[in-house]
Amino acid sequence: MLDELTARLQSVLPGAVLAPVLLPDCDNLSLYLLDPHYRVDRLEPEAATRVMDDPLYWLFCWASGRVLARRILQQPSLVAGKTVLDVGAGSGVVAIAAAMAGAAKVIASDLDPLAQTAVRLNAACNDVAVTVVGDYRDYNGPVDLITVADVLYDRDNLPLLTALLATAPVLLADSRIKNLSHPRLDHCEKLAGETFPSLGGFDEFTEVNLYQSNQL
Repeated sequence: MLDELTARLQSVLPGAVLAPVLLPDCDNLSLYLLDPHYRVDRLEPEAATRVMDDPLYWLFCWASGRVLARRILQQPSLVAGKTVLDVGAGSGVVAIAAAMAGAAKVIASDLDPLAQTAVRLNAACNDVAVTVVGDYRDYNGPVDLITVADVLYDRDNLPLLTALLATAPVLLADSRIKNLSHPRLDHCEKLAGETFPSLGGFDEFTEVNLYQSNQL
């Protein structure tokens, strides 16, 4: 799995490597991420263009995922004993946090096959069980809670949120849409967040809003 991900990474950023990184604020949760010593803030224009044209989202622990994972680890009652479906899993940080916090079952959904590989690798790195699927609708079992971090991107994706809210209660972290309002969501709080490894000047989204379904 690591060789497959590394080969894909180096096709975009020659010389870059993945490294197991202990997240400093997530209760000993480790992920294979872009080596923090790789200077993303010093990318040549051609390399930056390749990254923008072919974003490998699983290379980073994005700010919203990091904040939501931390919240779950700090408040395990949010997931303990529940079946949790994490939509848009990326590196798998939220799904793994849910498993570490005592979820009965965790399903991680991501449409990107390489992200699916990254979730499997990172789950194994943390010695937790996570079921990996592509489209979230591929999982047909009961779900107690849906987690979502930085999946909306913009208001054009709000129909996805409405569909998820019709499926199960939702716990949402988002740094992209300002003043998000939905009749079935309550805003919990706004927190500072930072993508890891740091994106430096490339990171515009450093405030994370947490929301939850009214019925939670």
